[in-house]
Amino acid sequence: MNWKELKEFANSLDEKQLKKKVVLWREDEAVNDINAENLSEDQYIGDDDEGCYSLSDAGLTIDDVKEKGLRKVYDKGSPIIWEKF
Repeated sequence: MNWKELKEFANSLDEKQLKKKVVLWREDEAVNDINAENLSEDQYIGDDDEGCYSLSDAGLTIDDVKEKGLRKVYDKGSPIIWEKF
């Protein structure tokens, strides 16, 4: 699903449905504490990493990207939906 399809789906809901909590239904669970935002920084990942992160969160600089073999997976400003932990 892309953002256009998500917007079209949301626009098809009635007012009562729009006021309900968003639920992401997974195979064995329902995630209902969800946030949406635009990324404030580029996100990177390395070959051995389990998830992506910003350079500032990892304490790295742009010079470290090539040295550590990181690749950018999401650009700053990309819209995301994420589970609030």
